[in-house]
Amino acid sequence: MVQQPFRLFPKLPSMKTLFKIIFLCTITLTSTHSFSQGKLDQSKTEVKKGNKKESHQSNSTSTSTSASTAASNYNDDKSLGEIIAEGIFKGFLYLTYYSIAGDYKTEKHLHSRVTKYPYYNRHSGNYESTDSGAPKKKHFRADLDYQFLYSGNSLTGNHFKCNIRPFQYFYLQAQYHQLTERNSNGTHSNLSLYNFNFCYDRLRFEKFNLGWKLGMCYIANEVKAGGFSAGADAEAFLIKPFSVYIAKQWGAINNVAVNEFELAGKFYTKRYSFHLGYEHLKIGSPLYDYVFIGAGVHL
Repeated sequence: MVQQPFRLFPKLPSMKTLFKIIFLCTITLTSTHSFSQGKLDQSKTEVKKGNKKESHQSNSTSTSTSASTAASNYNDDKSLGEIIAEGIFKGFLYLTYYSIAGDYKTEKHLHSRVTKYPYYNRHSGNYESTDSGAPKKKHFRADLDYQFLYSGNSLTGNHFKCNIRPFQYFYLQAQYHQLTERNSNGTHSNLSLYNFNFCYDRLRFEKFNLGWKLGMCYIANEVKAGGFSAGADAEAFLIKPFSVYIAKQWGAINNVAVNEFELAGKFYTKRYSFHLGYEHLKIGSPLYDYVFIGAGVHL
């Protein structure tokens, strides 16, 4: 039996083994860092970075050239085809306008008045018919809502909403989401999302209203950027004192999606309301699903 020589120091690993150890340590540290970054940080990073689309200068140049050529060759004497095309275009504008704004001469519900608060007269929701017999008084109304969002122990949030209704023709809406996440490394991340909208109810019945909204969305924190948004919402007053509310909004900041969906059941008692529902957000690629409980007041 051959005795191994005594070594004062252990045998050093080979260069190949050493590179393997360094590589595994690097992978471990990288994965640990990625897991420490939560969904909110990922959303902010994606929105701030943006989704830049390459501009095709050649196409735009050729388009502008074609447009200038067509303008120079325009003949004031319209042909039959041009007259027909113009008539179709005007008809399209007519239908589009009335589908979005409505015809106040023939659609009686568009003259429905804003109520003091839902179910104030035991049967009307946000609007009351002009045939209801109530005094013909215009009501200025402000709706203030708060909802606490919950999606597990790591994701929570607050959702504030304010609707200013000067009369029945349109209203202004401001929303504020303050989202909080507890990361795996013990830190906390926050995301502040703002929405400002011009809102128009296309249908204004006593038991049901449906409308559209246009405006902008803005993310504060490290992003500090905004973009265009559009959406729709509806509320059905099925039976006193309950209603079902649904809203969907699409937005984009730096060409990155910022979308929102809300579904709520509401309980009304005089000027106050209590809410229970579900909210879904898409900010960049991360998706957020919350259940919420909240309350509101109608001033």
